[in-house]
Amino acid sequence: MRIGIDARLISQTGVGRYIRNLIASIKLLDYENEYFIYLRSQEFDKFELPSKLWNKRLLNIPWHSFAEQIKVPFQLLIDKLDLVHFPYFNIPIFYPQKYLLTVHDLIIDHFDTGKATTLPKPFYKLKRFGYRLITSLGIQKSVAIATISNTTKQELLDHYRVNPNKITITYDSLDLHFLDTQKRFRPKRLFPFNYILYVGNAYPHKNLERLIQSMKNISRTKNKLVLAGDDEFFYPRIMKYAKLLGLNKEIVYFGNANDRELVNLYSFAKCLVFPSLMEGFGLPNLEALACNCLPVISDIPVFREIWSNELNYFNALDINDMSSKIFTVLNLSKQAYQKKVLSAKKRLSDFSWRTTALQTLEIYKKYAPSNRL
Repeated sequence: MRIGIDARLISQTGVGRYIRNLIASIKLLDYENEYFIYLRSQEFDKFELPSKLWNKRLLNIPWHSFAEQIKVPFQLLIDKLDLVHFPYFNIPIFYPQKYLLTVHDLIIDHFDTGKATTLPKPFYKLKRFGYRLITSLGIQKSVAIATISNTTKQELLDHYRVNPNKITITYDSLDLHFLDTQKRFRPKRLFPFNYILYVGNAYPHKNLERLIQSMKNISRTKNKLVLAGDDEFFYPRIMKYAKLLGLNKEIVYFGNANDRELVNLYSFAKCLVFPSLMEGFGLPNLEALACNCLPVISDIPVFREIWSNELNYFNALDINDMSSKIFTVLNLSKQAYQKKVLSAKKRLSDFSWRTTALQTLEIYKKYAPSNRL
């Protein structure tokens, strides 16, 4: 088979981790089929080809652009691929051949607010229209869809006309480089004070404003809140909001953290707080537990799917309930805390990139014409 993978987002957070780990795992499993990896110039030279079966193509075209819709199909057609894997919604809808689409979440369908953009309102509405059009057509034209949780699969079935038989659940897992870093380095304390931790971006669905409000109560425990995530348009808004509430001294913005810094942050945090209103999977929960840090999480469907009753849940819309559940974890004895962590950590073995890669290879085999796999 000749398989193409659109890896232009490979250096990004979130989807980028998915692409990096999937490709790394497939490299270790498939020695028969031919792969074509499409990269931007920033990543092209760094990407290593494991064998003559692997090829890389320079595709220096921005995602979510008009050029993407026109130029990308031509390059894919030149390579005469049996199947293309698009790991995100940036599908060139004029591509006429078979492709697999990975759907991580449908958050943008639920949070239609101008808060989630830096664009003027007319441009934002135009962008959303384009997104919905490309998403809808991309889903319809795909021969197969992979989702990273059953919750995302159900969201997809609820919002789009799609045959459930062409959807396969391929769970996310811990980043391979993060795991290697966590095993090789002894954690180092970065702050002299006690803190609870949030890891991720600051988009509106992350519900950080309510988390900031909850610090009015939590600060009595002499714990600060450390925020680790990309320095983008939305974090300055959050820090401005904290200052408005008089809580700026209780909130520490760490910025974007690399894997070693994340291991340090998780290892000395009193707990991870994940207050999202919606997620596709929720990798920080897995990362925290790998570092023996107990997550306290919002009561949303995907977290119930992944964690059942292993973790402490709160109503994401109720600041008092959020504070109460954080208090509960902060007040656990050391023995009770460790027992809770060990119990929840058992779930980590249910998710692996090897399993996800094997499931993905089965999709390639099913929908590409060759039976060599």
